Amino acid sequence: MTIYQRPQFARRFRKLTDADKQELRETATRLPSVIGKPHVHSGLGLRSFGRYFEFRVGIELRVLFLVEGGDIHLVTVGTHDEIRAYVKDNS
Repeated sequence: MTIYQRPQFARRFRKLTDADKQELRETATRLPSVIGKPHVHSGLGLRSFGRYFEFRVGIELRVLFLVEGGDIHLVTVGTHDEIRAYVKDNS
């Protein structure tokens, strides 16, 4: 399972603090080993939104991603409200 970044994710990632970037990287690297294992992924705050999934990065940030062809595609990163708005506008 490979992790890819979509352009919007990359743009928003660049604007994060160094601490948030590091925490996001650490959390994202755990994704391949926890997808499909509910008891393991509970610490990531993994949630499903239709075709999308989300995981938490700290208290404020969420990362929206897709699982396609056995790979993870990081779609965007933002606050709870920004992620909800993205899902609403792109579903």
